[in-house]
Amino acid sequence: MTHPENHADCRQFLVDGMAKLDVDVTASTAPPIVQSPYGEHSFTCPHGTRYWLEPTSEQIAQWTRDGTP
Repeated sequence: MTHPENHADCRQFLVDGMAKLDVDVTASTAPPIVQSPYGEHSFTCPHGTRYWLEPTSEQIAQWTRDGTP
């Protein structure tokens, strides 16, 4: 998977990449306000912007139903 050339596509690139791993996330340029039990995961795009990824509430609910992670 190559990085997007257009910076406007970086956020969706990260969300789509996690979806390919069956993980539903949100990507934000603002760090989380509340510390997550799932850890702090951030990535810096090739254009220099840092994005924080957090599981969506739907993803957390699915993990709860499945007993993972």
